[in-house]
Amino acid sequence: MNTSALLLLISAFLHASWNAIAKTTKDKEAFLFVAMTVSNLVIAISLILFPDGFSAGNPVGWAILSGLSEGAYFVTLAWSLKQSQLGKAYSIMRGGAMIFVWIMSTVFMGETASALQTVGAVFVLGGIVVLSFPSLGERKGETSGWFAKIPWAWVCALFIGGYHLSYHQALHHGAEPKSLFAVAMVISWPFLWFAITGERMSRVKQVVRTESVKAIAAGIAANMSFVIFLYGLKVSVPGFAISLRNASIFFAVLFSFFLKESLSRIQIVGALVVGTGAVLLSL
Repeated sequence: MNTSALLLLISAFLHASWNAIAKTTKDKEAFLFVAMTVSNLVIAISLILFPDGFSAGNPVGWAILSGLSEGAYFVTLAWSLKQSQLGKAYSIMRGGAMIFVWIMSTVFMGETASALQTVGAVFVLGGIVVLSFPSLGERKGETSGWFAKIPWAWVCALFIGGYHLSYHQALHHGAEPKSLFAVAMVISWPFLWFAITGERMSRVKQVVRTESVKAIAAGIAANMSFVIFLYGLKVSVPGFAISLRNASIFFAVLFSFFLKESLSRIQIVGALVVGTGAVLLSL
């Protein structure tokens, strides 16, 4: 296994891990704000200790676009986890993003897809279509009214694809991964703050009081998953990178079992089909 593949698989496990932690929390918007604050502190300390390599890339516009996409991703991630089970939401988000990235990278970036990879894309698309239908035994999400009618996992998928492509372009223009992530996080952080409705400070303080250990664990895991992902992305192409990164779908389904989520058989099959398609796309 080459270095980029190993980095992307490690990143996939860490990414599914912090998403699973976020799923277990009561106030997801406030929790993600606290967790990403921890992530920001980690990256800030890292840059203070190792300042010589700082380079946000040229042009910096791609780094800014990465941050805007990240901010929208974090907010829609919180809403997706409130709306659906982890295994279902995660598979749709990652699978949908992968289809989006493959289309963009083949049409505009010159990346080519083999017959096997095309079959993989069909698998992914079919799997997420299956996952989009509610099962008879599925519990209702934490949202209601018009808010619940919006397929937030699909919306989130677009922003995942957006930050993936933006990160790739920033790295292509000379960005150093750690510095790029720092710029993106500074830009994305306010999105989470404004996503918290009502008494923002009281909600944040409640998370700090009751779920600080979870927030620290999620923040560190998120930081590591994104930075490792960027180092892997730097030495690979967008379609391959997001395909292998989506091995996290398998981990998310596994964590879904640990969380005792009642995924139906057809949803489990759908998630596994998405994961299989991701493997085929990476070949």
